[in-house]
Amino acid sequence: MTVTATMVRTPEQLEAPPERTSLLRKLGPGVLEAAAGGSVAIAFTWLCMFIRVNPMTRIGQVSGLAALQLRFLLAFVVIALVWAGLSRWVSRPVALRLACGSLAGLATGLYAGGIAVILTGTPWPLNGTRGDSGQLQRWVDDILNGRPISGVYPPLFPHLLAYWTEIFNPGRPGAALKILGLLLIAFTGPAVYLAWRLVLPPLWALGIGVISVFPIVHAAKPYVDVALLILIPVLAKFIASLLASPGRSRRAALLTGAGYGVAIAGLFLWYSGWFVWSAPGVFACLALTLAKVGRQGRDALLRVAILLGATATAFLLLSGSYLGRLLSGSDTPDTYMYFDTATDPAYFAMWQGDQPGAFADSAWPLPGELGGVGVFMLLLIAGLGVALWLGSSVPVVQLAALCMLGALGLRYWFASHMERDQLVQLYPRTSAELLYCGIILCGMAAYLLSQKVLAQRAAADGAPRPVAGPALRTSGAVLCALAFFFASAGSSTVDRFMPANQHSWGLFGWTAQTTPLPDGKCPKFAPDGKC
Repeated sequence: MTVTATMVRTPEQLEAPPERTSLLRKLGPGVLEAAAGGSVAIAFTWLCMFIRVNPMTRIGQVSGLAALQLRFLLAFVVIALVWAGLSRWVSRPVALRLACGSLAGLATGLYAGGIAVILTGTPWPLNGTRGDSGQLQRWVDDILNGRPISGVYPPLFPHLLAYWTEIFNPGRPGAALKILGLLLIAFTGPAVYLAWRLVLPPLWALGIGVISVFPIVHAAKPYVDVALLILIPVLAKFIASLLASPGRSRRAALLTGAGYGVAIAGLFLWYSGWFVWSAPGVFACLALTLAKVGRQGRDALLRVAILLGATATAFLLLSGSYLGRLLSGSDTPDTYMYFDTATDPAYFAMWQGDQPGAFADSAWPLPGELGGVGVFMLLLIAGLGVALWLGSSVPVVQLAALCMLGALGLRYWFASHMERDQLVQLYPRTSAELLYCGIILCGMAAYLLSQKVLAQRAAADGAPRPVAGPALRTSGAVLCALAFFFASAGSSTVDRFMPANQHSWGLFGWTAQTTPLPDGKCPKFAPDGKC
């Protein structure tokens, strides 16, 4: 056979940048994946705003929950039919990515739509003008009038809320917080799913990432918790990039590091609290990574140093000023009594948010079946063991396990000094990170087990490697199971926020429905027309 000249590529051609068409072909499915999730989230939330019930009566609440589920069911059927149709016209992996992105948007669209039902007839956000909601509204007024706000609080969200108020809701920061809060809840699912897509295939990113939304994200402060859900997969990808940096050029390492610096700085300015609790685990993971790369020689360490240096430089350029203010205020005493400050500090399996101590009047934590340990906690423990057994060298497993260990250490340190110092120092907030890391390790255990089974099956069949992805029937079954979970978890979560004049999450909705309007009148569904 004669080799023609057109089949031979020169070194210059081999090193040439990819053509625009190949770049678009590579990025196109990811852009469609993100667009599908965001579009479904917004569309479903908007659809739920047409549910007309009285959220202050239990009958109205039940009718509202049923209306949400009916819309979810119909929307999932549409997504399933579209996915089945796309599978005939485009490649199955691309169709699966679009289906998973859409289901991520549908999951938190249900959450946001439920909160919209709760806030029917009132312009106020959850908790009205009380607590953190009221503080954010006061900060908006300060920002718009040129007055300074807290120097240690992450500045990005208060300023975003101020800009939103100025443009869309002039003079009404409460209404702005309501709308922006609904949008944040709706977009949480797609955002977390896309973050996990950095390190996992679609179905696993959907399972681990979006499942974590419901036990962790608090609808009254969604901007806080979404930062945690995105931070861990981003840092895991960063660790993986450090391990791969010896194979990069110096220019690629520099650009990659700068990109990570910008992303991490954005999360830090959005909400910095999770960086405090994650710091011991992250630094330990970095130390292990550097030790592993160091065995590859001096040149490998140089490229890692370039990537780390670029990351640190970009991070400090964007958030160095705020970091300095945060460190200077690190000795600020905190005496806020959370609902679980007086409970066993070893319990973290259910996170109730920043609820005050009055919420602990009932039995908490719930009694466990085995030595005080419940079935869910036993599942997390089993997941931890299996994940470490099969994936102790996997960056996601390493990071989650070390962050869990570090957060536990800080938690026990502050709790053990609570009586002596008469300070809480926010340690109950580690519950959210511990729970999230536990769910990650449990999900990774299932993922690693599945990969092990596929590898063994491929070896038995004489195949060189496992199949690239799940079969159509398997994917459909998993999507149906996840949709059923999202529907159940979404309904349960929304139901906990349904207005109730008692110490529960329902108090947030009750307050929003009974806070007087700026003109002195009461919201439409205030009981007996009284605020």
